[in-house]
Amino acid sequence: MSPMPPPNASYTPAQIRRNRLILLGLVLAVAGMVVFWALGPYDTKDQSATLKAGDCFQNIGTDKDAKAKKLDCTDPHADYKVLKMNEDAVVDTLACSDVPGTTGSLTQSGAGKWFVVCFKENDEKGKK
Repeated sequence: MSPMPPPNASYTPAQIRRNRLILLGLVLAVAGMVVFWALGPYDTKDQSATLKAGDCFQNIGTDKDAKAKKLDCTDPHADYKVLKMNEDAVVDTLACSDVPGTTGSLTQSGAGKWFVVCFKENDEKGKK
């Protein structure tokens, strides 16, 4: 076992440089994680409640927990076009049964806000 260096031992310039680089690397890694967490790789905010007839959106959630991201209808990611926004509706099959061209619906409920969005596939997707 090697002896412990005396408490007043000075470090060589190479050791100081190495320690500074390690510290800088750790600081950059933490800063990168904070920026990634703050900005995130995608927007997960649900914009379903802001949709109205004529708007286009992409489902950034799942089929069971849909989250709409409002987009321009010519955006290549705008998969659906809103045909009708029915506020205070609860049952999607009833709310969308009289809307011609409907291929799907999104139902939102909770916190006193109920609505159904009737939509179809967006045929303007990717066109400019």
